[in-house]
Amino acid sequence: MSLFVLKIIGIISMFIDHYHFVIGGPEILNIIGRIAFPIFSFSLGEGYFYTGNFKKYIGRLSFFAIISQIPAYIFKLDYPMNIFFTLLFGLIIIKIFYSRKIPLLIKVILIGGLVYVAEKYNFDYGMYGILTIVLFSIFRRKKILIFCAFLGLNILLILIPDIFNLAKIQMYSMLSLIPIFSYNGKKGKNMKYFFYVFYPAHFLVLEGIKYIIDKF
Repeated sequence: MSLFVLKIIGIISMFIDHYHFVIGGPEILNIIGRIAFPIFSFSLGEGYFYTGNFKKYIGRLSFFAIISQIPAYIFKLDYPMNIFFTLLFGLIIIKIFYSRKIPLLIKVILIGGLVYVAEKYNFDYGMYGILTIVLFSIFRRKKILIFCAFLGLNILLILIPDIFNLAKIQMYSMLSLIPIFSYNGKKGKNMKYFFYVFYPAHFLVLEGIKYIIDKF
């Protein structure tokens, strides 16, 4: 399974999840949606290792993070800081972690600070999201370690929910490892801007559908 196919699975499950969030529906939609974020986290790590220009990668995430947040402010929607902010901070943390120029103590301070900001300012998935991105990067291609680390993170979510501020249903995110572990190391089709544009666009579509339903 190529990275392109993985991302397609991710955006489909994300759309289903956000349909449940914006419009409603049975809980199974929310369960299906749990596989989206781990797939995006995994894809982000692969993007870091394969990108030819880290600054442009950071720039794209920053641009779409800002663009995607504008509708929430305009329409006063009750959304957290969108997922691009979480992915942006996760990418920066990966860069810090693998840097040979930054002393260990400074790394700990910088990473801790970014995690704090993500949690403090209500980034989508918050600390849990950042840790998910990091573990997929650290244990890259090591399936057993990824499974154990991700399972441990989700168990912590259940044991200390007040820290992660996520529902226990997030445990279903473990299902994301099925497609992730089927990844064949190939990029597949190059449609990166489609995935960036899809995120803000699908919210506009869902809000439009909700508006029509409420009116009629």
